[in-house]
Amino acid sequence: KKWPNGERCVPLKNEGPHFSVKLCVGTPGQCFDVVADSGSNAVIVPSCVCKEVPAAGCEDDRKCFRGTNRSSTFHIPHEVEVLQMSFGSGNIMAAIATDVVRVGNLRVNMENGVLLIVDRRELRV
Repeated sequence: KKWPNGERCVPLKNEGPHFSVKLCVGTPGQCFDVVADSGSNAVIVPSCVCKEVPAAGCEDDRKCFRGTNRSSTFHIPHEVEVLQMSFGSGNIMAAIATDVVRVGNLRVNMENGVLLIVDRRELRV
């Protein structure tokens, strides 16, 4: 559907227990299907760093985000802040970063709103 201001709806994909939506992070965009969570003000995507950490629980064949040297709009502080998040399916550790996120034709700079999963060993999915 197209709205009068030119914005368009983005289709949600029914994944059974949740819905997912396609979004792109960075410049140029690296695209992911993510869980659509209307109760969150952040975007959570897997970091390629997770694959480089032994026993962090990240699969080699899973798509991941790389900001440094890949996205011209990516920023992460010199002293990286990592937080633990708990979900019904377990815990993750995520680094806080800033980058551009696009959903459909909407483009937003997510200052400290891009959470990069660096450890998912306690996640049961």
